[in-house]
Amino acid sequence: MELSEKSIIYAELLPNIGRISLAVSLKPPNADASTRVAVNADGVTVELRHHGEIQTLRLPAKVSLGGTILPIQKQGSGVLSWPLPLHSSGSFHSRQQNITGDGILAWSATDLKVGSEVSCRPCGQVIVRNGSIVAWKDLPSENWAEMMEFWHCHKPDHPHHHHDYAQSSRSNDTETSPKPLVNGDGGKADDASLASRGYGASSIISAQKGIGFVDLTTLLFAESDCAGITYSLTTPEHGSTSRQECSKPDSPQVKSLNVFCSSCRAQVGFYNFRTAAVTLLKWQVLCESISGVKPGLSQSLAATLLSTKARSGSSKSLIMPIPETVPDTPENASTGADTGSVIHVWVFNPNIVYSSSAAAATNTQDQGTPAIKLLYRLIPIEEAERMLETVTCDSQEINMPWAALGEVRRLLDKSNLLLPGPERVFKEWKVALLSK
Repeated sequence: MELSEKSIIYAELLPNIGRISLAVSLKPPNADASTRVAVNADGVTVELRHHGEIQTLRLPAKVSLGGTILPIQKQGSGVLSWPLPLHSSGSFHSRQQNITGDGILAWSATDLKVGSEVSCRPCGQVIVRNGSIVAWKDLPSENWAEMMEFWHCHKPDHPHHHHDYAQSSRSNDTETSPKPLVNGDGGKADDASLASRGYGASSIISAQKGIGFVDLTTLLFAESDCAGITYSLTTPEHGSTSRQECSKPDSPQVKSLNVFCSSCRAQVGFYNFRTAAVTLLKWQVLCESISGVKPGLSQSLAATLLSTKARSGSSKSLIMPIPETVPDTPENASTGADTGSVIHVWVFNPNIVYSSSAAAATNTQDQGTPAIKLLYRLIPIEEAERMLETVTCDSQEINMPWAALGEVRRLLDKSNLLLPGPERVFKEWKVALLSK
């Protein structure tokens, strides 16, 4: 039987309110006397019987209604739903999450093994040789300079005349304790003051030989630590294994080069002129870690969305392309990338665990899938740029390569089909599940 011809059972654990929302979308005909939905005696599985069709779904948590036939409130309806209270034990089956509730992704500096090689995930080509990296270091937040300014400055309405402007003594150019930093007029610190202390707007973190820098979605290396890659302003066919042969063009708008695997020609990252670093995308490479996990694109984007929400307080984000990345390779076309549109997302619930009979693996799993429930829509890139330029914009900007943008769209569209029909759309938005 084709998936489109099957009924869909969908269960969503809502831990904050202690219940599971169960919904069933029936294949035609609608509910009648032959339709039965029951919670099995174990309290962790439900069974649907409808016109000869039998389906079983394992719930993401144990409920207290074991052995209960659920009442069908409205005969003739194509969609049925029930709230199921959790079992009093409070235990629920949830697979080990790659992302914790605060949005921290696996492959942090403490998780990655020192000396581990880094290779292309699609083909296995070695990019950073074994033993090249002697230390891993976590990068600060992308808004680290701004937050340091907040840390060292007084609130605007506080008087400053009674404070000493002297800085604390330093050892090895590092402050032993933070002191209020104000300018000579007792006001907010200026750019020059911040820059002199190493965290002004002009301060950057540059690549260092033997050091692997880590952030939520990328790994950053010195060019000399990398091999087996091709640099290009456009496609790999027009690139070179020597970055010097792809020198920075005269245009100040070009900030990076595309970086491709020299073996399979998959885009594995980009080279940033400002930091003089090769930046590799976590979901495109492999690296040995203590946790043993392999974060994919879904997990990387989920971590970014949660981090952005925690930092800015905004639940909305615009996923924008990195301009220099290639929009029109055959790989991009296969993922459905649309170079005229970007993705506008709205985090609806950052912490759910779900099970769906429409997911091939769900029926055989003992646990549900931790995810973010979000709303998304495609908008023209020109509209997104106008939104970001306004002072009242309530959306944060997230940048990804064009190819990843197309893959994100494919992931969201696919997850949309895991939901019962009526729950797939909310006004002008589609609903999606982004695995954590």
